[in-house]
Amino acid sequence: MTHFLTTQHLLSLAGELPDDPACDDLSVLDSILARPRARYLGRDVCGSDWLKAAAMLETAARLRPLERHNDIYAWVIARVFLDMNGHHLGAPPDEALKLVAASRDERVSVPEIAARLRAWSAE
Repeated sequence: MTHFLTTQHLLSLAGELPDDPACDDLSVLDSILARPRARYLGRDVCGSDWLKAAAMLETAARLRPLERHNDIYAWVIARVFLDMNGHHLGAPPDEALKLVAASRDERVSVPEIAARLRAWSAE
C-alpha cells in the first residue's frame, strides 16, 4: 500500500527549509498532492512509487509554490515520499539539485526523473 504525503507534511517540510519560506500559492500544494493519486480508467496514472515521486518533484519544481528554496523543496518532497514508502535514496546533493533544475527547465520527463530516482535507490 502506498503512503501519501498530506498538506500538513508539505507545510512542515517547507517550514524546515532555511529561512522558513512562506507558501506563495497554496493551490500548488494541492497539485503536488494530486498528481501521484491520479487515476484514469480505473488505473493509476503513475504506476510506481518512482513515477509518483517524479511527478511531485516536477510539479513543485515547475510551479514553485514557495517564495524561495523551491528546488530544495522539490527534492525533499520526492525524497520524503520515497522514504515513507521504503525506498531510500543515496543521491549526491549536487546531482539531486541538477535533476530538479533539469525538471524545472523542462529538460527531463517524469519517466526520466523516475529512472534517475530509482538508480539512486539504496534498496
